[in-house]
Amino acid sequence: MGFLVVFLIASLFAWLSAWISRKFLRISQLVNRIPGPSTLPLVGNLHQIRLKPDEFFEQVQGLAYMFGEKNGRIARAWLGPIPLAIIFGAEEVEPVLGSKKLLTKMFHYSFLSAWIGDGLLLSKPDKWRPRRKLLTPTFHYDILKDFVPVYNRHGTTLVQKMEKIAESGEFVDIFHTITLCTLDIICESALGVNIDAQRTIHSDYLDAVFAIKNIIFQRIVKPQFYPEFLFNIFGAGKEQKRCVQILHDFTNKAILARKKAMEEAGGIEKLVAKKVAEGGKGVR
Repeated sequence: MGFLVVFLIASLFAWLSAWISRKFLRISQLVNRIPGPSTLPLVGNLHQIRLKPDEFFEQVQGLAYMFGEKNGRIARAWLGPIPLAIIFGAEEVEPVLGSKKLLTKMFHYSFLSAWIGDGLLLSKPDKWRPRRKLLTPTFHYDILKDFVPVYNRHGTTLVQKMEKIAESGEFVDIFHTITLCTLDIICESALGVNIDAQRTIHSDYLDAVFAIKNIIFQRIVKPQFYPEFLFNIFGAGKEQKRCVQILHDFTNKAILARKKAMEEAGGIEKLVAKKVAEGGKGVR
């Protein structure tokens, strides 16, 4: 009886191994039709990946120049056994972003959940569809027009910074500069809080944003930290919790301030009426 159980378990294991191997081989054959850098067995391109986010994005840009321009603006890389298709062209990426079938994210996205929760970005298709229907009216043109002064003000600050960069005559990576402008616009539009990221050198919120960005990136490129318990014990789990606490405290304070403003105005209906009477379209 014992031999039979062992035999059945071994047979099942062998069958699963063969099935996984065939499936992986098929995926490998398809992915490797896409041009990309040479790989090592099991490791893939992990040994070539730069561990700093800014340097990594420069590396991705290099892939675009090496493989993308002549091959449909797409390249491939292997993150260990995980294949990555890197798309550089807007026309090429449009079918992917516009697809209603490709809604399930790679598990790497789950590393963001401690920060942003199970929202529109991370939710599974059964949650994503109804939530998207609820949020779509928020991005209506008439509502977005209310935020044009916000866009213009922060855009003007960006232009002023870019003018100084242009006058210097130096080669400068503007990715960080654009990121700060985007952060200013999102925080004031969504939360009603002007963090003035473009003019502020340091703040707890800004430092936490960039720190958690680096923590998540490091976790993505270091598979040994994929398991949550290993990340918490040997990785930057404690630092991530500290950053998340700062970010959530900031968001919660902003939400409570907006609720208080609505209550003092007599409720959302009266606040909307007041804004309309003042010449606005509604509440930002």
